[in-house]
Amino acid sequence: MARASDHYALALIGVDRPGIVASITGALAALGCNLEDVSTSLLRGHFAMVLEFSAPPDAGFAEIRGELLERSAALDLHLEVWRLTDRDARGSATHVLTVHGPDQLGILATIAETLAARGANIREMTCAREAGERPTYAVTMEVEVPAAVAGPLEGELRRAAEGLRLRLALEPIEQHVL
Repeated sequence: MARASDHYALALIGVDRPGIVASITGALAALGCNLEDVSTSLLRGHFAMVLEFSAPPDAGFAEIRGELLERSAALDLHLEVWRLTDRDARGSATHVLTVHGPDQLGILATIAETLAARGANIREMTCAREAGERPTYAVTMEVEVPAAVAGPLEGELRRAAEGLRLRLALEPIEQHVL
């Protein structure tokens, strides 16, 4: 098992094109690095990827970073890599929150502030603006909600959503044990 100092994070963004994932993950594999967590998204024609990986104890940070920067430059990507010193993979999503309605400033800020005030943690999130005559905004989140605040939090979220003329649903996730 790798030490915390052998763990790294990578974030990149650039105009979407075939081969981005192949190039970056190929470089990591060639360096003996193991992917541990990956998230990708397409943001209005830009490909974004954030990942965590572990490296062999004898791998040098400068070598890893240099190879990844070289690969990303060839694809005209903006990339950064950094060493992770603290790792805490505890917890998991307990609820799915969806919000939808007319696009306006402050939707995500209002929902996120309401969640944070009750100690709820956003674990995954997708937001999208649909253009048109009447633009709409949709948010889907996987949220870790402390059991003691689930009821009051739902009421507070509903009041915040109503104030913004949004539809909101907060559904518990059934936890399955394998």
